[in-house]
Amino acid sequence: MNERKSWASSLAAKQSHAIFECLAHNLLLLFEERLVREEAIRDEVEEKKQRGRTCSKARKSGTMEKVEMARNFINSAVTRATQRTQRFIRWVRVRIYQRAPWSESIARLRELWTLQT
Repeated sequence: MNERKSWASSLAAKQSHAIFECLAHNLLLLFEERLVREEAIRDEVEEKKQRGRTCSKARKSGTMEKVEMARNFINSAVTRATQRTQRFIRWVRVRIYQRAPWSESIARLRELWTLQT
């Protein structure tokens, strides 16, 4: 979530900061899963980007590239599991502060997550 510095320099403060970071991430992850399950929307834009990255890596040829592809697959799987998109984080932040109705918020998220054809 792009946090680089802790609030204070003591070990306890840094540990508390890390715990809050983990809690915030897990809440966002649960919320995103709920949106997929209950609102039937998913981040099509990010999925398309992921497919594009996978296809461009697959175009490479040779043994070294295959090893690198395996490493990149592992890295991308771990990265996707541990990162929420900036688009999603901004949407959550704006909707919390605006106190917008749920239906309006979901409509805006659909616009952000749906591929424009």
